Amino acid sequence: MSDTALFLHCAICDHQVSAFLAFRNAGILAGARRPTVGEIEAITPRLKCSQCGAKSVALKSEPYKYGERYWATSKGENRIFHRSSCTKMHSVVAASEINFTSREAAINRGYTPCRVCRP
Repeated sequence: MSDTALFLHCAICDHQVSAFLAFRNAGILAGARRPTVGEIEAITPRLKCSQCGAKSVALKSEPYKYGERYWATSKGENRIFHRSSCTKMHSVVAASEINFTSREAAINRGYTPCRVCRP
């Protein structure tokens, strides 16, 4: 699982969010452990999209090589970006998340790499 990025993807509005981030924000995870693929697959059909509210969320996986994304928050002063699997992602609120497609894009916007996940 370390070479695969898992995302929750809405078929209606095309919103995509890190599965780890969604589970952290929903309080489904205990501590900082990553969910197993089985846990994610079992819960995904019951989820609603955080953007449009539709119950059309599906699990999507991408190899990190092609699917690495970096996440940050538009609110707050620390301006730190993270890998989607970072244990510090619980500090990013889903409603204010920002998705960067590259490390360079995050740095160019003035964000600093997280010291935990070292993106």
